[in-house]
Amino acid sequence: MQNDAIPELARRLWQAGNGEPPVDPELAGWLDDLESAHAVEDATRALVVDAGERVIGYKIGLTSQPARDVFGAGEPAAGHLLASRLLPEGEDLAIAELFAPKAEVEIAFVLGEALPGPDVTAGDVRNATAEVAPAFEIVDSRWRGGPSTLPMLVADNTNAARAVLGPRVGLPGGSLSEVVATLSIGDREIPGSATAVMGDPAEAVAWLARHLLNRGLRLEAGDIVLSGTLCPPTVISAGDRLVADLGELGRVALDVD
Repeated sequence: MQNDAIPELARRLWQAGNGEPPVDPELAGWLDDLESAHAVEDATRALVVDAGERVIGYKIGLTSQPARDVFGAGEPAAGHLLASRLLPEGEDLAIAELFAPKAEVEIAFVLGEALPGPDVTAGDVRNATAEVAPAFEIVDSRWRGGPSTLPMLVADNTNAARAVLGPRVGLPGGSLSEVVATLSIGDREIPGSATAVMGDPAEAVAWLARHLLNRGLRLEAGDIVLSGTLCPPTVISAGDRLVADLGELGRVALDVD
């Protein structure tokens, strides 16, 4: 690991998410393992918190086996959510601020209790959850051309860019694995299922709790967790209106400018 390169790469990735050009992949030549990637991700987090940003939760990526296969990953990946990147429901998405955004349909968990233990289960997640909500995550890479390796993806906060939550509801009595979704964009409809999220989105949140503990972090009461996409990531363009219908969990809409 090239320690002197970590803060510089963190700074460049953060700047690329704030109006500067994307980062040249050649700068990732030394980024060859997850230890280095997490060091960059942590450095970016420290940088933005020092600048006054507030971390409000986490996102989970690579929650389906096909997505993990693309990057040769043995488990999912995670990034942090920033308050400034959570759009109020009803606010348009300014696509000019992004490079090559895609929309993901997710179930957002709002925790009522912390999940600090090393053996967190899906049952623990359900017990600790105060509310859930239909959500969009907008993913976007700050690498020019996108990440070509798992360390590049992780270093760039697992492509976290924007998010919007629909109305929050109580956790339903049945298994979340039974939730199906439809993403509508104009006259296109893209189906999805919660089984794509590690079989059950609560399992993904349990994985996140254990993952964070291994990195010296933990899920706290009040944290928002985007648990993984039910539908394939879908390219979006200016003028699109996105509507995600998650059945009993409700709907969320987003207009793209």
